[in-house]
Amino acid sequence: MVLVEEGFSVVGLDNLSRGDAGRVEVLKGLGCGFIVADVRDFDAVAEAVRGVDAVVHCAALVNVPESFEKPLEYESVNVGGTVAMLEASARAGVERFVYVSSAAVYGDPVYLPVNERHPTRPKSPYGASKLAGEVYALSYSEAGRLDCVVLRLFNVYGPGQNPAYAGVVSAFVRRVLEGKPPVVYGDGEQTRDFVHVRDVARAVIAALTADSLCQPPVYNIGSGRPVRILDLARLVTKVAGVDLEPVFGPPRPGDIWQSCADVGRARRELKWEPQVSLEEGLRELLSGRSRPT
Repeated sequence: MVLVEEGFSVVGLDNLSRGDAGRVEVLKGLGCGFIVADVRDFDAVAEAVRGVDAVVHCAALVNVPESFEKPLEYESVNVGGTVAMLEASARAGVERFVYVSSAAVYGDPVYLPVNERHPTRPKSPYGASKLAGEVYALSYSEAGRLDCVVLRLFNVYGPGQNPAYAGVVSAFVRRVLEGKPPVVYGDGEQTRDFVHVRDVARAVIAALTADSLCQPPVYNIGSGRPVRILDLARLVTKVAGVDLEPVFGPPRPGDIWQSCADVGRARRELKWEPQVSLEEGLRELLSGRSRPT
């Protein structure tokens, strides 16, 4: 929706294996085109990118625990699908390719906040697959075949997330709205950097329209503020106005301990700033006032 509001003509592509057909109809109502196809289907992808100016590649499987159970599927979709999109875009003469990556490429930080020079040591097949996609994208840039930008998203939240694969914010909100306490995996002392999906959409626009980019063109997109998971759980219940104490479950494999983005490079070079506060975003989700993004 943010892209449409800014005057972009948008066409989406997804196989809807985990998407919401109802939200696709909302997008169509806004004037967006939509193609039902698998990102690994080179012929379909090549047809989809024919004549477009830019590609924003978000398609991926994103569940960390699941990636340990299905590493071959994660490699196929997240790496193979990315290569198909890159090659089709290069052949079509696409002017800019934005690869949506993840902070999972960093693994456990050796310092905080994490900047783009931080070592990349992913702890899960998911993180490894996103890093592989980055390497492919940057190789196309190095070869002069495609102008690529990499956005490393931290913990994105907001309306429209698939409940089965949503992040911790949406999971907490859903349970509280059902009258159930938030479930914290581990002791809750782990931290995350939460960024609203509208801010992410604005970062994508900044990446699409930037005249000059750093080398390599890799940018962290987060709030720049660490939040303890236990504090998040309590903030959700506070904003909802309910008295529900969090309950605790076992730690999940592949989860990192601490996370916080240094977003200075995006501020300086993309002229981008996060604008939606965590409390504001939670109020929208809890009140049902969230609008499509």
